[in-house]
Amino acid sequence: MNWEKFYQLEENRYYRFVATLQECGLFLLDENDIMIETSIFEDFDIDVRSNLCKDNLNFLLENGWINQIIFQKCTQLYDKFCAIQKNFPEIWNINAIKTAPQWHEILLLSDEIKSMLYV
Repeated sequence: MNWEKFYQLEENRYYRFVATLQECGLFLLDENDIMIETSIFEDFDIDVRSNLCKDNLNFLLENGWINQIIFQKCTQLYDKFCAIQKNFPEIWNINAIKTAPQWHEILLLSDEIKSMLYV
């Protein structure tokens, strides 16, 4: 087995995970509507489903890229984000990102997770 290539793939997976978290955070509240829309409703919406899914989080946990606390917080972030889209369509918009407490929780949680990472 080519261990160097395997490690590169692992590292790539971790950096995609980190990049996903970097698409979401309180910094967005200082951005224009187009930036918010692109970051949340396009980039993060797509990336969260592959990079913060349980399978990927388990892989990162089992291989030492994240710890149990990060795993749990990422699971919460994933669940909260998906719940807004599924259960609260009335706040699935740019204005709500700026005002709704549910969105504030998501942005804050993403920042909290980023502060815990080994980058």
